[in-house]
Amino acid sequence: MLPTKRAEGAEDAAAKKARVGESAAAAAMVAGEPVGGGGGDSNGNGVAEIDEDLHSRQLAVYGRETMRLLFASNVLISGLNGLGAETAKNLALVGVKSITLHDVENVEMWDLSGNFFLSEDDIGKNRAVACVAKLQELNNAVLISALTEELSNEHLSKFQAVIFTNLALDKSVEFDDYCRSQQPPISFIKAEVCGLFGSVFCDFGPEFTVIDVDGEDPQTGIIASISNDNPAMVFCIDDERLDFKEDDLVVFKEVNGMTELNDGKPRKIIAAGLYSFHIEEDTRNFGIYEKGGIATQVKETMVLEFRSLRECIKEPGNFLLGDFTKYQRPPLLHFAFLALDKFRQKFGRFPVAGSDQDARRFVEFTASVNEATIDYKMDGLDEKLLRHFASGSRAVLNPMAAMFGGIVGQEVVKACSGKFRPQYQFFYFDSLESLPTYALDHKDLKPLNSHYDAQISVFGYKLQKKMRDTDVFVVGSGALGCEFLKNLALMGVSCGRKGKLTITDDDVIEKSNLSQQFLFRGWNIGQAKSTVAAAAASAINSSLHIDALQNRACPETEHVFHDAFWEGLDVVINALDNVNSRMYMDMRCLYFQKPLLESGTLGPKFNTQMVIPHLTENYGASRDLEAPPEKQAPMCTVHSFPHNIDHCLTWARSEFEGLLEKIPSEVNSFISNPAEYAAAMRKAGDAQARELLERVCECLDKERCDNFEDCVAWARLRFEDYFSNRVKQLTFTFPEDTVISTGAPFWSAPKRLPRPVQFSSVDSSHNQFILAASILRAISFGIPVPDWAKNMDSLADAVSKVAVPEFEPKSGVKIETDEKATNLSSASVDDVADIEDILTKLEACAKKLPSGFQMKPIQFEKDDDKNFHMDLIAGLANMRARNYGIPEVDKLTAKIIAGRIIPALATTTAMATGLVCLELYKVLAGGHPPEDYRNTYFNLAIPLFLTSDPAKPKVMKHRDMRWTVWDRWSIKGNITVAELLKWLSDKGLNAYSVSCGTSLLYNTMFARHKDRLNRKLVDVAQEVAKVDVPAYRKHFDVVVACEDDTGNDIDIPLISIYFR
Repeated sequence: MLPTKRAEGAEDAAAKKARVGESAAAAAMVAGEPVGGGGGDSNGNGVAEIDEDLHSRQLAVYGRETMRLLFASNVLISGLNGLGAETAKNLALVGVKSITLHDVENVEMWDLSGNFFLSEDDIGKNRAVACVAKLQELNNAVLISALTEELSNEHLSKFQAVIFTNLALDKSVEFDDYCRSQQPPISFIKAEVCGLFGSVFCDFGPEFTVIDVDGEDPQTGIIASISNDNPAMVFCIDDERLDFKEDDLVVFKEVNGMTELNDGKPRKIIAAGLYSFHIEEDTRNFGIYEKGGIATQVKETMVLEFRSLRECIKEPGNFLLGDFTKYQRPPLLHFAFLALDKFRQKFGRFPVAGSDQDARRFVEFTASVNEATIDYKMDGLDEKLLRHFASGSRAVLNPMAAMFGGIVGQEVVKACSGKFRPQYQFFYFDSLESLPTYALDHKDLKPLNSHYDAQISVFGYKLQKKMRDTDVFVVGSGALGCEFLKNLALMGVSCGRKGKLTITDDDVIEKSNLSQQFLFRGWNIGQAKSTVAAAAASAINSSLHIDALQNRACPETEHVFHDAFWEGLDVVINALDNVNSRMYMDMRCLYFQKPLLESGTLGPKFNTQMVIPHLTENYGASRDLEAPPEKQAPMCTVHSFPHNIDHCLTWARSEFEGLLEKIPSEVNSFISNPAEYAAAMRKAGDAQARELLERVCECLDKERCDNFEDCVAWARLRFEDYFSNRVKQLTFTFPEDTVISTGAPFWSAPKRLPRPVQFSSVDSSHNQFILAASILRAISFGIPVPDWAKNMDSLADAVSKVAVPEFEPKSGVKIETDEKATNLSSASVDDVADIEDILTKLEACAKKLPSGFQMKPIQFEKDDDKNFHMDLIAGLANMRARNYGIPEVDKLTAKIIAGRIIPALATTTAMATGLVCLELYKVLAGGHPPEDYRNTYFNLAIPLFLTSDPAKPKVMKHRDMRWTVWDRWSIKGNITVAELLKWLSDKGLNAYSVSCGTSLLYNTMFARHKDRLNRKLVDVAQEVAKVDVPAYRKHFDVVVACEDDTGNDIDIPLISIYFR
């Protein structure tokens, strides 16, 4: 069943917790007193109000109901090693009600390589207590407290979910049994990170209901026809491919003719195609289909029956696979983790790193576990793997902790909300290929009493020293960038005398960043992301040598990120959120032959890609294999024939930007220099220029506002124009019975026949539109907003005084119906004359303006909930949706769609960066073959984990030469064009064209180009291509088109001419 709020603990439990110095609020929470918690303030009814500005990116994934369930959830995390810290960080950012940190151990130097909350000043303190204050900084709305005594069953009773990161197996079984016995059951998660090996076990009780299996929006199809048949066949319009699958359930609505299908009954799909599907329904006696109809997928709940840990130890069932190339490994790792527990129980410690004796003992323990198994017994054990497991088992490596902290954090969200399908039940993972390819000396694994001892115990000091002296470029310091900086600081990357980490980002911190970008705090809003992130990373590791820049990495900043900068780099890590920037960085890494570690996230999904010089293909090579960009709706659909809320919101944002940003900017341009503005319009002389001038003239003439009452009148008349007059004109031009040339109805799917909306002062949505529109209009005209404006009675009184003229539709009005049209301006033979007339009117209007008049253009800002921007856009979209019979949406949904918010989760980001940093070990160690690297695609919602070897670069061949996209040919010397051709000819390549940038320097087709043969190539490039080689650069590049002796084109590498 779904988790519900538990009864709080007794007063004596509160007293015990108070001893470790937690807040009074936390003590009150344990004692059962009503308090707030989660991601927002209480509304007085015990339900937390969601701070949508803060949580908008999470809300785009989870929705309000899931967030409310999370805000009511109390979570216990036992074991504050690196994994416990990562999990706690993710849950604090999510915004659960409370997090109780439990640990009975004290901080050691060993902990500092995994737990970023800790510093050397914390050594000797209880690990849980040492983490409370810094964890609290991440979200003041979450109640954070510490528990330092040994746990008992009673301690667990007040939590919805409990997580254990370092608990003996026998105690784990006891606690799991107790959690399962409760009503409702307490969700139990046991997770461990041992060096390069990790495990997660989930048990959410005998019956757990999953409300939303995958988090995807229900699929819909717009119906074109339905057969009277058994089974019935449904045809949909061919605008978009259907995503229905066999066994999906769908419901129908708005079907004309065959109205029997509008009964709301879910019907099963028994066969699905691209644009049609069969339903399990006999429609032979139904009415004849006429028109219309929408089929919508019904998302079903799922009930999972979890088995206890006691059962799963003996019979683990099917393992969740993370790497299909290692499909036989999970059973072995299952035995290894059981053997580790036995080893620790017997010796009271972990195996010592590099100890041959401990390794042999561990292998023997594993063998005994295997022998005691009946159904899952393995024929042979990989002793080499087991030795590696034993040697690094004490280490909680930061990249592994980040990865598993993401997984565990997401499983807690599922446990507390029923959102997404939980992991069922064991998941094992290893990254053994991250170890150096060279043999490790056991002496090199010994601790040095440093921050990096745990990491050294796995990889050795040799690699640690190399990591310290590494020169890294991290591009972006948002969600991914913050996680990368934390990881790199803990790993000791760029912390040596020769090391350097450069971080760049041209963005500043906004409130919405705080729920994922955990290095930022509320007091940092408005500050540069890179500077704040760098300071926070330095606080994690004061030895970090970091340089923070505020430059966008792009062609315009190549004087900052110049050749010498690039040549000094060891690796580049992208933390970007757009394809264009990724493509640019890919091009630069190709050019300078630098490894590029790439990753991207979208809600619960993410991917990582390793781009390794000469070993793998580059990022851009696989772009054509990815999904095509989202299809844009035709302009005529958005402006006149919307059939979904996205169309309405696209139109609404366009109108917002036109009315409040573009037109005021045009007004200011005209006022500041009328002669220049008029000249520009005359030069354009087209329909678009005419329409723009008409709108500018309207703004300064009949729509000019001098007081707030004028703004109210403007808003009321806009309402009438948008939602009544335009609809009346549209249906006058195209009446309901209009047919097209084929005889088919004009108003057939996907077109929806609109109806005018009549303004009503008792309709709150109408009043909210007037309020938002009038206030923003006032701001754009610099008119003060009076106190009475937000009083709905006073506003209604002002609206009632507005004279609304009667509207009469006009004949001959052209309304664009061509889906290929790129603009909606109606060209006229009189455009030039009309422009002159309007300019004359504008000059007259300008004379009436007060001295110094300027408008204030308003740029759309989605993340300020009090600026009325989203109120207006949501009002515009919903009134338009009401016109067309399209379901309306709330302001949050409107904000997500119109604001083009990219869904983001802290859990996904953490896991992605952890996986990338596991690859970083390989890059910095060097010597790894291509098959050691991993590209990944994970979807934490399902959950689905896929890994693959990176594709190798395409190899080009000519004679005895081989090259790939990674190669660049260099020629030293200030050579002539002829000398370049001769250099290539000696390789059996006949050059027929030489270009630089977009300019052609030489081509055999042009006789006049022969005069350039004996000229210096750089002189030709400077003259023809206007190349300006800056002083810091010693070369320029040319692209040469060649063919072999048989006339076949040969695609050769870029050629760099080192002329200085």
